[in-house]
Amino acid sequence: MLAFVCAASCLGPLPASAAFKTPRRPAAAEAAKPVDPLVAAAAERDALIGRVGELEAIQGVEHCARWLSGQAWDTQDPWIHIMSSRTWLKVQTSTATLDRAAFHAHEAVALADAPPVPRIAAGEVAQIHAEADSLLRSVAERRAEIRRVRADRRAAERQIRRGRRELIAGGAMMVVAALGGGLALGGATYKRRFDETIAPVLEAELPVDLAPLRALDIQGDQMLAAGAVLAAVGVAAGVPLLALGGRDVRLGRQQRGRLLLQLQPGLGTLSLIGRFGPR
Repeated sequence: MLAFVCAASCLGPLPASAAFKTPRRPAAAEAAKPVDPLVAAAAERDALIGRVGELEAIQGVEHCARWLSGQAWDTQDPWIHIMSSRTWLKVQTSTATLDRAAFHAHEAVALADAPPVPRIAAGEVAQIHAEADSLLRSVAERRAEIRRVRADRRAAERQIRRGRRELIAGGAMMVVAALGGGLALGGATYKRRFDETIAPVLEAELPVDLAPLRALDIQGDQMLAAGAVLAAVGVAAGVPLLALGGRDVRLGRQQRGRLLLQLQPGLGTLSLIGRFGPR
């Protein structure tokens, strides 16, 4: 009987504490789930966009553009290259900034077509191409505007130089007119002296040789005629030259002042903000 009780107790169910327990997965294993690289890249871009606004407000657009260029190189992300290209277009327009904007647009297309590490979905490749084409069109338009402004500035400089030459020529002609006036005044003086000298002789009917006095009278007539011609020619040529030269210099400086432009991009637009007045 005692042996039967012992056997029954050995064959009975185990207590709950001794029951078989299913091993649980550690917390570290649950945390180490695979992360989608596209989702991680998108989260990285979102964080970058938040910092761009702060950096641009604190340190300026150009510093922000340089910082974005470094981020684009580090991440090899097409969208960050697009962001960098847009930011370079916000900087005051110059050949160097346009070169950098175009470079980042081309780099974005290259990374979208053959990425070393996928950071965008397949459906975003066409969007990258469209954004890059739009940026490259903006770059081409601004290059054309820079060429036009430079050509107009060269034309304004030529007009200023022409006006200065006209002023110099007009001044020289006015000097000629002044010399002609002096010569005419000298001739008039000779004739007055002749009249003052010959009047008493004629009144007294003295037997005096008047040939030297007649020569003085003829010389006075010649000087008077030559001086009058020179003065007339000098004034006729000098006054218009001075007027044209002054006008050309004034218009050239006004045009040059209008061409001191800053190309300022907006949302889908391009504004021209000018500083008026000569340098």
